[in-house]
Amino acid sequence: QPTAPPTTTQQITTTTKPAPTTVNPSIIVSPSLCAPAALCKDTVASISEPVQHNSYGLSDGAWMRDARGHGNIIYLTNGHYGSNLLEFRDMDAFKSGQAYNSYKLPYSFTGTGHVVFNGAFYYNRAFSRDVIRYDLRHRYVAAWTTLHDALLEEQVQFAVDESGLWLMYPALDTEGFHQEVILLNHLRHQDLQPIRSFRTGLRRGRYGNSFLVCGVLYAVDSMERRYANVTYAFDTHTLTHTVPSLAFTNMHAHTSQLAYCPLDKKLYAWDNGHQMMYDVIFAY
Repeated sequence: QPTAPPTTTQQITTTTKPAPTTVNPSIIVSPSLCAPAALCKDTVASISEPVQHNSYGLSDGAWMRDARGHGNIIYLTNGHYGSNLLEFRDMDAFKSGQAYNSYKLPYSFTGTGHVVFNGAFYYNRAFSRDVIRYDLRHRYVAAWTTLHDALLEEQVQFAVDESGLWLMYPALDTEGFHQEVILLNHLRHQDLQPIRSFRTGLRRGRYGNSFLVCGVLYAVDSMERRYANVTYAFDTHTLTHTVPSLAFTNMHAHTSQLAYCPLDKKLYAWDNGHQMMYDVIFAY
């Protein structure tokens, strides 16, 4: 049975931020939690045209694989709000609509920015600034944290790349000029504690979707325009911002989810009730 939320003493909060240890305003580092940089230097050169794998569910949703898992299991949430996570054995089972497992989440999700990573489902609790790690094997809340500086709960987005778990959300920048910024946090997946926090150059409402590859955050300029472009990139290794100008196609003009899977180096997208996949072509 699903457990109750952790008690106050178990909850991990992000009320305060560690003091910056570098003069660069794009990064805040917590020395006690620092991890070695991932050995991943690939640069995205282009993104292929999308390939449709299925038509399933509502206009909004998310489909994904466990980026640290084994096999070909596909996980799916249907809609912008709900409390069910479906599990399909493989792509063939997904195309036939035959889910073999489902999870009734103890707290509903909101948005489409969730991920499955290392046997757990990470998501934003509906109508709150709480993010949850839900253990799929034991079916209980294994970690829970409140994003006290988050401005809008529905803008919370998890991501996974070669170096692990990430979280992105709009916040008030208390270190600079008290302006709204999009924060990007590299997290410890076990307890949702931040390893590093970056202030990106993105602004809410000025981009469509985003995804992370090899520690680089990419943003698409529209989720609805058929012929869009990746017009922003922030490299967490060099703390530099670039304008890559990579062509991106929203085939059905409503891409509510876009996520990179380091297992197969592909982008998974939910486009107006269609499940799409893009090849990521690297420069080297």
